Amino acid sequence: MQDETPLARAMAERDTNPQATPVDALKLGRKRWREGERIQLGSVAQELGINRATLFRWVGNKELFLGEVIWSYCQKMFEDILERAPGKGADYVIYVCEQLVSEMMASEPLSVFIRQDPEYAIRILTSKSSIVQSRFIVAMADMIRQQLEISDWSPPIVPDDLAYLLVRIGESFLYGDVISGQITDRRHTSTAFRLLVS
Repeated sequence: MQDETPLARAMAERDTNPQATPVDALKLGRKRWREGERIQLGSVAQELGINRATLFRWVGNKELFLGEVIWSYCQKMFEDILERAPGKGADYVIYVCEQLVSEMMASEPLSVFIRQDPEYAIRILTSKSSIVQSRFIVAMADMIRQQLEISDWSPPIVPDDLAYLLVRIGESFLYGDVISGQITDRRHTSTAFRLLVS
């Protein structure tokens, strides 16, 4: 039997211990976040078998990485709601917004994340540099445009502005106690969304 070449050994090692990728970092981040762990990039890099510099090159920084982790979680939630939402036009949009607020309120990982460090969590979730907020606005605007195409709904303001306001209203119900100390009665979410889109 011929001796194994370095290439053959490398290929065998790759099959049994594949090199980590940025997607692996996201998957690990999602797992830790869902389990309520504080995400530390050093420990993520260590578990993936890469150095910190590589991980920072992949994810940018801790805030951007957390934003991606949380958005990947919220995006799935949002897409699931879109799939089961009844009706069309304003009724469809209102249903989606109500359900999204309801499911985010019930999310244990999100609640734990906010309790661990409320001010930091709000910065990740709602600041002007937030991946989560900006992507929710884009997703909402896309949903609104789709509903405009398939219904006779005529919202009072343009889709991009409406999407921004819907997201901000949702944030007020979700995080008002942390942002401003204002505890908003979450039973009024439907009324607030309906007033805005009608």
